Amino acid sequence: MNAPDSPDVLIRSAAASIAGRLAGEKGPVEALRSVVHMVDNDEAELAVDDLVRVIEFFGIRIRRTEHDQIVAAAAQLDALDSLTEVGVDRFIDD
Repeated sequence: MNAPDSPDVLIRSAAASIAGRLAGEKGPVEALRSVVHMVDNDEAELAVDDLVRVIEFFGIRIRRTEHDQIVAAAAQLDALDSLTEVGVDRFIDD
């Protein structure tokens, strides 16, 4: 059985996936780079919160897999509050 991915890997993967779809949209892409920078600086819990806020602020539609990565990272970090607060699931674009 494989171990679950670390929160760092999950957050980075979700942010990179979203940024890849938004290439050319400077504001959201720069904000997503900031999220990855937080991960790189061992601030994964803050990065989850920031990622959710970026999604909300820019009204970014996310894929189910990205949502699941964000939820898994937040659960591992005991940081599900910000997801609930924002209602990030309303941004899922199936």
